[in-house]
Amino acid sequence: MKTGSFRKWLLDFAVIVALTLLSVSCQKDATSFPDDVPSFPDPNTLTGGLVGSWVETNTLTDTLIFNSGRDTGLVFLQRGYEIRNGYYLPIIGSDGYKYMLLTDSIRLMGGLSSLHFDETFYFKFDEENLTMYIGKFSKYIETEKSILTFRKIK
Repeated sequence: MKTGSFRKWLLDFAVIVALTLLSVSCQKDATSFPDDVPSFPDPNTLTGGLVGSWVETNTLTDTLIFNSGRDTGLVFLQRGYEIRNGYYLPIIGSDGYKYMLLTDSIRLMGGLSSLHFDETFYFKFDEENLTMYIGKFSKYIETEKSILTFRKIK
């Protein structure tokens, strides 16, 4: 008889501990950001210049990767990966471009994929805030904006 009451007490105790742990683990962290506000690194923690990764601030799905801090070099548009026909492939629109910085624009030469073009787009680089503004150069970037904003993430 005492064994049955001990088991009941142990079961009640286990349920109370489980519920306590569940309620504590479900509390919202006060330092977390709302889902609709992106979290970007502090510009003071990142190196200046173009070299690095830049995320488009509207959709948060497109990333530019510059490999050179000079006026010319290569830039890659990464749009993520997907499974197509059983293969893990870059999302359509991911591509590399040769670039040339001009006074207030950037000349992009695409030709690393089947799409070939040579066009000039608006470009402004705010190095202090590690932000760049660039004219919409790819039809695959899913936004209605004609000027895209990118923030440096690494």
